[in-house]
Amino acid sequence: MIALIYAAGSSLRIKKSINIEHKSLLKVKKKRLIEHQLTWIQKAGVKKIIIIVNKNHEKLISLLKNFNSKIPIKLIYNNDTKSQNMKSFYLAKKDIAKKDVIFTTSDLYCDLKNIKKFLNSKKSNKILVDLNKKNYTGDEVLVQFSEKNLIKRCSKKIEHFDGMAIGVYKFSAYFINKMLEYAENNNEKGYFDKSLYYAIDNSIYNTDSIFPIKTVNNLWYDIDTFKEYILLKKQYDEK
Repeated sequence: MIALIYAAGSSLRIKKSINIEHKSLLKVKKKRLIEHQLTWIQKAGVKKIIIIVNKNHEKLISLLKNFNSKIPIKLIYNNDTKSQNMKSFYLAKKDIAKKDVIFTTSDLYCDLKNIKKFLNSKKSNKILVDLNKKNYTGDEVLVQFSEKNLIKRCSKKIEHFDGMAIGVYKFSAYFINKMLEYAENNNEKGYFDKSLYYAIDNSIYNTDSIFPIKTVNNLWYDIDTFKEYILLKKQYDEK
């Protein structure tokens, strides 16, 4: 199994309020967000960690190259600031094709109780999901369940949703290959105008079993704005 972390974004929203190269370098509990992600991924049973970065994020790249990892880390460079994050997924094609993949973002902080529940699940295809709709801010990826309580939709464009995908996914090699095929057929000479959730949503067939792993608490933070970072700091650093 391969771990894939997306860290090539421009962090434009948070840069309006704070001077920082990349939001994954923000600190909580004396560690940077990307370090928290790498710490739990070390326990996920993966053989290699692939991180998609922009070559201009020199501080982030330096941190990753010097991170004390028990698992090999490979950096792939995505300097295309116009394409959506489906491009980062597709750039890892050679490493993830025909492989089980667990993937997440570099700017997520998730309580370890939720992470442990996700990792302890033996399901081949699963998404960590928050069912508390009060946590919906308008920007999260949403999920919709089938009658069998499996995930049949995964998109930001769902009118009647059952929960939110908070940013931790694991898919089988078979499903990953379907996502790669979608990405292959939905770009314009290397320009990707769709986010990765399109590849997930359009790869789910009735024969697929995508299991929701339900969070045990509301302690997860997808950091896009300075306000969200302050809320995270208040939760963990000001007790």
